Amino acid sequence: MQRRRGKQHQERPKSRRIAPRGHWLLWLGAILVVTFVVYLPSLDNGFLNWDDNQYVTENPAMAQPGLHDLLTVPLGGNYHPLTMLSLALNYRLSGLDPASYHWLNLLLHLANTALVFLFVRKLSGDRFWTTVVTSVFFGIHPTHVESVAWISERKDVLYAFFYLIALIVYLRYLDTRRSPWLILTLLAFVLSLASKPAAVVLPLTLLAIDYFRRRPWSASVVLEKTPFFAISIAAGILTLHTQRLAGATAAAQLFSPFKKVLFASYATAMYVVKLFVPVHLSAIYPHPPTSLKTLAPKFYVALAAVAILLPTVVYLCRRVRVVLFGLAFFFINIFLVLQLFTIGGSVMADRYTYLPYIGLFFALAWWLDEPPGSTAARLPVKPLMAGVLLLLFPFSLVQTWRRCDVWQNTETFWNDTIQKYPGQIVDAYNNRGYYYHSVNRVNEALADYDLALALNSKVPRTWMNKGLVLAELGRRDSALICFNRALELEPNRTDALNNRGGIRLQKGDLAGAADDFSRAIEIKADFYSPYVNRAIAYFAMGEYEKSIADRRRAIELRPNNSTNYRDVGAIAEALLRLNRPREAVAEYDKAIQGAPPGDGSLGGYYLNRSRAWWALRDRTKAISDAEEAQRLGATVDPAYLRGLGRAGEHP
Repeated sequence: MQRRRGKQHQERPKSRRIAPRGHWLLWLGAILVVTFVVYLPSLDNGFLNWDDNQYVTENPAMAQPGLHDLLTVPLGGNYHPLTMLSLALNYRLSGLDPASYHWLNLLLHLANTALVFLFVRKLSGDRFWTTVVTSVFFGIHPTHVESVAWISERKDVLYAFFYLIALIVYLRYLDTRRSPWLILTLLAFVLSLASKPAAVVLPLTLLAIDYFRRRPWSASVVLEKTPFFAISIAAGILTLHTQRLAGATAAAQLFSPFKKVLFASYATAMYVVKLFVPVHLSAIYPHPPTSLKTLAPKFYVALAAVAILLPTVVYLCRRVRVVLFGLAFFFINIFLVLQLFTIGGSVMADRYTYLPYIGLFFALAWWLDEPPGSTAARLPVKPLMAGVLLLLFPFSLVQTWRRCDVWQNTETFWNDTIQKYPGQIVDAYNNRGYYYHSVNRVNEALADYDLALALNSKVPRTWMNKGLVLAELGRRDSALICFNRALELEPNRTDALNNRGGIRLQKGDLAGAADDFSRAIEIKADFYSPYVNRAIAYFAMGEYEKSIADRRRAIELRPNNSTNYRDVGAIAEALLRLNRPREAVAEYDKAIQGAPPGDGSLGGYYLNRSRAWWALRDRTKAISDAEEAQRLGATVDPAYLRGLGRAGEHP
C-alpha cells in the first residue's frame, strides 16, 4: 500500500497559481471561438483535384451500398479505414456537396484544440499560460490550414483526435496506475492508427511523457509499453507493404543518402523558421531535379545551421527538462517524414507540423509561467518569449484566414502553388490543366500541359491528359501521338490504352482499337470503360456475341449505374442483328423501363422493338411501338410504316 502511494506522488510540474475552473472554461471557450472564426472561410471551399478526387469525388467505393472496399482496400499507398469510413459518412449525408466535409474537418480541429488544452493543462500541472498559449497556437497557426481546409487531410485531424485522447488517458493512468486507463490508451492508439499510420510513433511519445513526469525507469515501464510497440511494428510493416505496392517508395532510390540528410536538415530548419515566421507557405515544396549533382546553397546552409546550433541545443536539453521534452515531442512526431527513409512529393509539408508543433509551443510557452530571471544565466527569457508570441498571434490570425482562401477551389489552389514556385512543379501545371479542361477552358489546359511537358517530358499522365484535350478538339492524329508517347513511357497504363483505343475506333481501325481495349482489360479486369468501348468495336466488326458479352460484363461491374439502360439497349440491338427477336424484345423492355423520361434514345428503342415485334409477326405491337417512336421524335422510314399497314404481309 505504501509503495502504491509512492507511485501516485511522483514529482510533477506544479503551477504557482491554479485558476478557478470557470476561469479555465472561459479561456477554452475563447480559444475555440477564435479558432472557429479564423477558419470560417474554409467552410465555403470546394473539392480539389489533388487527392480529393481519389478519396471522394472519383472514388467508386463511395457510391457502393456496402463498406467492404472502403474498410479493406488501401488508397494512395495508405491503409486508413477509419478515415475512409468518416468520408463515407459525409457522402451518405450530403453526396458531393463539400460543405459537410469541411464542417466535419473543422469540428474535428476544434475538438483537437480542446484536447490540446486539456492535455497541456494536465501535463504541465495547471500552468496557465503554458496551456493557453500552446492550445491557441495549435488552433490558429497558419501551417495547420492544410490539415483542416483540405478534405483529403481528414486523416490528419482524425488521427490527431484519437492520438490526443490516448495521451490524456495515459496521463490519467500515470496518476492512478489503474490498468483500465492503460487499456483505453491502447484502444485510442489503435483508432489513431486506423485513421493514419503516422500514429505508429505514439509509444515513443508515451516514453517522452514518462521522462517529463520524472517517472523512474523500470521493467514495468517497458512491459506496459510492449503491446504498444508490437502494434506499432505491425502497423509499420503493413504501411511499408501498401506503400511499396503503390510505388510510393520508389522515389527514395533517386537520391543519395547524403542528399537525404540535406533534405532532412533543410526541412528541420524550415519547420522551426515557419513556426515563428509562417510566410511563403505552399502545398508543395518541390525537391530539386534528380539530375542535379549539386543542390542549391540553401540545403547546405541548413545543414551547417543545424550542425552549429546542435551543441547549444544539447546543452539546453541537458540542463532544462522542458526543452528536451518539447524537442523530443517534436522530433518523435515528425521524424518519419523528414525524407530520410522515404521521399514524398515534397521536401517538406505544412500538414506534417499538425501534432509536432505542440512540443515546440509547449517548450516556448513554459517560460511565460516562470518568474523573471529564473534561468541560470538570468537571461530575460520570459519577456523575450512573450514579445515573440504576442507578435505571432495577430500575424497568425491574418495568415490563417488568408490561407483558407487559397484552398477555396482547384484553380486558386494551383495558382498559389505556381506563384510560389513558378516553373518548378510539374504536378501543379498538370493538375491545373486538368481543371481547365473540366471547365472547358481547353486552350488554357493545353498551355499548362505544354508547360508541364517542358519541365519534364517523361510524365505519362501529362501526355495522356494533353491527348484527351486534343481528341476533344477533333485533332485525332495529334491525340494519337500523345497517347502513343504515354504508352512508350508506361506500357501498362490502362487509361492510355483505353484512350488510344478510342482514337483508333474513331479512325476506323477496329482491330487495333479492340486490341488496345483487350490489353487494358487484361491488365485491369475490373476497368469498366474498355468493356463498353470494345463492345462498340465488336459490334462494328459484326462480332455480336462478343459485343453482348462485353456489355453484360460492364453492367456487372457497375450494377447501380444510372446509364446501364444504354448497355441493355445495345445488347438488344445486337440480339436483333443475330435474328433473336424474342430475346431482343425482353432487353428492349428493360432499356425502355430504365431510360429516364425525355431521353433521346427512347424513340430508337421503341422503333427497334417494333422491328422485333414485326419479326415475331405481332403486327399490332409493331405498329404501336412504331407510332410511339414517331411521337418521341424518332425518324421512321415511311416505307416501313406502309409495310406495317398491309394486313397479312410480313417482311
